[in-house]
Amino acid sequence: MSQLKYIKLTDEQARARKRRNVAIALGLLGFIALVYLVTLSRMSANNEARKAAEAEALATLERADPALPPPVQPDAPASSEAARP
Repeated sequence: MSQLKYIKLTDEQARARKRRNVAIALGLLGFIALVYLVTLSRMSANNEARKAAEAEALATLERADPALPPPVQPDAPASSEAARP
C-alpha cells in the first residue's frame, strides 16, 4: 500500500487560508442578516396590507345588507347572548 503524502503549508499560506475562512464566514453572516431583515420587512408590509384589506372588507360587508347581524370582531370578546344555548 502506498503512503499518503500531506502537503505542509508555510506560515504565510496558513495565514492566508485563515483570512479567507474569516472573510467567507463574515460574508455568510452578512448574507444571513440581509435575508433576515428583508424577511422582517416584507412580513410587516404584508401584515399592514392584510389589516387594510380586512378593514375594507368589513366596511363592504356592513354596507352590503343592513339587515345582517353585525360582524364579529376578531379581538372583541364573545357576547353573552351568543354564549347561551
